Amino acid sequence: MTGREQPFVKERKEGNMERKEYEKTTDYENALQILKDFTNEVLGNDIDLLRTFCFDNLNKFVGDICDPDMYLIVQAIYIILWGNIYDLAFEKMGSWDWNGTYAFRGDTMNSFGSLFGKAGENNAFAYRAKYFGADKNPELWNKINEFYRMYHWLGNFIVLPNRGNVKYGINGARADFKTGMRDYFDWFLLSVGNYQEKVKSGDINLSKFEMQLQQNPEYNPYFMRIEEWEEKFFLKHYFKDGAPKLLFHTPLERRLLITAEPQNRKGESYYTDEEYLELMEDYIDKSKEVIEFRTNKMVDFLKEKL
Repeated sequence: MTGREQPFVKERKEGNMERKEYEKTTDYENALQILKDFTNEVLGNDIDLLRTFCFDNLNKFVGDICDPDMYLIVQAIYIILWGNIYDLAFEKMGSWDWNGTYAFRGDTMNSFGSLFGKAGENNAFAYRAKYFGADKNPELWNKINEFYRMYHWLGNFIVLPNRGNVKYGINGARADFKTGMRDYFDWFLLSVGNYQEKVKSGDINLSKFEMQLQQNPEYNPYFMRIEEWEEKFFLKHYFKDGAPKLLFHTPLERRLLITAEPQNRKGESYYTDEEYLELMEDYIDKSKEVIEFRTNKMVDFLKEKL
């Protein structure tokens, strides 16, 4: 089974379908079968193992996108969890392109590379963290390694409307270091909330990021109010009294400062060692709470459906 079959489309509505109706669609049935096969073949028929499962080294149920938050099994899980909200189908999810072929894409909420630095051809593991001496702090360095092993757990994934005219769509706009929000998910939710307030008040003075949100009707408050995200997507850590809040300690105005080795820092646009070390520890501690909480909530839901 590929999970790419055409869905049954007769009498289907766009978005926010009744769950009982949605669960009769071909895409949902395919997704549930993929989850059953995955649980049997990869988890030894014990779905509770998904509570601490890292998708990094998976070589089955991967599909044609080499990114853990868009593996075939993860797409199937998005459909089971949230397919009725967006009328999701496998053919609606995929990599961003300039033609806007796919309306939705999976995303990693609390990233590793943006703050710590992914290893690559020209970069060492956690190279950004090393700029600030994190590797000389055994406790923090252990935390960084632990976070690296769990940031591709299920609870750190979410599916998002991703249309946009900047590279990689909403995903790319959210990650941009200069005009975006450096992948901070609490900042993203605040931005969606602010955009919805503008829509409700008729304010047409939109920021560059809000113009990207505008290309996705699913961010409109008349599709789904931001306060509904808390329960539907298991995001309680990011909300207070029904409204998005800042989860991480670092103020917004300091989140886009520049990371560089000490000898290359000039002026006030660069982080200091002390500030960045505190930022990283706060980010890890709070992200871990989110990931563990959401993973358990998601697995509980999947277990019920199985």
